[in-house]
Amino acid sequence: MTAQAVTHIRQTEHPKPEPRPQPRPEPLLPNPWREVEFSVYAYIKLQKEIINHQPHPKASTTNILISGNVGSGKSSFLNTVFSELRSEELNGRVQNIQVVRPGTQTTVTQHLRYDTFNDKIKIFDTAGFELEKTVNATLILKKIIDGEVAEGSKFDDILKTKCSVGDKIHCVVLVISIHTADNMDPALIRFYEELIGMLKMTGVPCQLLVTCIDKDFETTEDLKDLYRRRDIKQKVENIARKMKISMSNVILVSNYFEELKINQIKGTLLLEAVRQILMDAKHFQERM
Repeated sequence: MTAQAVTHIRQTEHPKPEPRPQPRPEPLLPNPWREVEFSVYAYIKLQKEIINHQPHPKASTTNILISGNVGSGKSSFLNTVFSELRSEELNGRVQNIQVVRPGTQTTVTQHLRYDTFNDKIKIFDTAGFELEKTVNATLILKKIIDGEVAEGSKFDDILKTKCSVGDKIHCVVLVISIHTADNMDPALIRFYEELIGMLKMTGVPCQLLVTCIDKDFETTEDLKDLYRRRDIKQKVENIARKMKISMSNVILVSNYFEELKINQIKGTLLLEAVRQILMDAKHFQERM
């Protein structure tokens, strides 16, 4: 028998085993990549801490700038913030403010404005300011951040006028929807990267707030595992890499959108995010 025939017989007798399929990873990580306590005690404590927030003595108010492209969830985030922090005044109901839905036109507001729920925190909103369509958007935002723009100024006029009576921004919050992040316009990604780089140079803290929506979860209770979801963590890591921002500066929330009443689980995630923003702002105020 030839060597070739022997080899053929051996191969027939001992066929090469098929490779075993790799097991799919578990949908939940063993441990959350950020700890959040969802007890009633923690929820109430967060509310009180934020409502009673005091800026550093070097600043009279804590000024937060919220920005993001159309459809990012920016307006819904503001709606959620004020619903939580005015819950007693609103009898636990969700505040209904003007919201921009994905795919619709921008809001009619074309001026820098701020909202506040007490006299110590100002939340500046850039509704109507389309980052991806605005020429010199970074320069406009830099003037706002540096306190060179008065509240009520029209965005189109900011680069044409000089002003030194604006409120210096102590923390910038960039809002991105987790569901549109994978298909973002490359020009918008470059803009975010440029803005975040500018903030690093000036020392102004920046938080990247990623909004998730209810269809990602079977029940609201499942939001407790938001920071354990493997798929969401992978998406967030991809976003952070694109924006060149540390994961420690990324926070997740699920906004109120269709609800009529506030919810403790959503509220806890939201208040944890606001707490982190205020802490960063206060640390910056201390260094001013």
